[in-house]
Amino acid sequence: MLKNIGIIGDSIAHGYYDEKDLGWFTRLGKIILENHPDTYLFNNMSQSGDNIADTTNRAIFEVLSRHFDLILVNTGINDLRRRKNSDLQLDFSEGAQIMYWNKLFDILALTKAKIVVLDLTPVIENRYTEQASLIRYNSDIERYNQIIKEICNQKNINFFARYDKWKNRNLDILYKDATHPNSEGHQIMAEEVYDYLEQNKVL
Repeated sequence: MLKNIGIIGDSIAHGYYDEKDLGWFTRLGKIILENHPDTYLFNNMSQSGDNIADTTNRAIFEVLSRHFDLILVNTGINDLRRRKNSDLQLDFSEGAQIMYWNKLFDILALTKAKIVVLDLTPVIENRYTEQASLIRYNSDIERYNQIIKEICNQKNINFFARYDKWKNRNLDILYKDATHPNSEGHQIMAEEVYDYLEQNKVL
């Protein structure tokens, strides 16, 4: 019987700005099938623009209506928007972030599937133009990754930390804009996720 792998998240998970219209999840599927032929099905439930509240609500309708053996979660960057050069609060306070992540995990636990959460990758702050009204800061991403990791540890959920490695890469050649990877970036993401799944015996 074929196993089902799903992903839920935002535009990066959906494959936004992959010039070859694949995205890292589709690329991951190709790698998996090359190494494990006729073994898996793949279902991308991600939506561009979704924040953690959207992802949580989408999980109720998208995830619980299907059977999954493995669910990847790649969301959160849209929770970290700030007005440029402003100390105004984020769209989601830390309390709200914690509440929604716990709620999401409670929903996903109903599936009995294995869960792997991917951390948020860095942004290129200087690519936000002067006209941009909203900006994301890497300091916020680093803090959010800590929060998500702590919740994953509490619930014994796999957490794939990539931020430090990506921070030290040349993002100017791997990103299409300030936030989204290009085709080359998506390919690297796919290969890294595959290696993580294999090394941690998730597949």
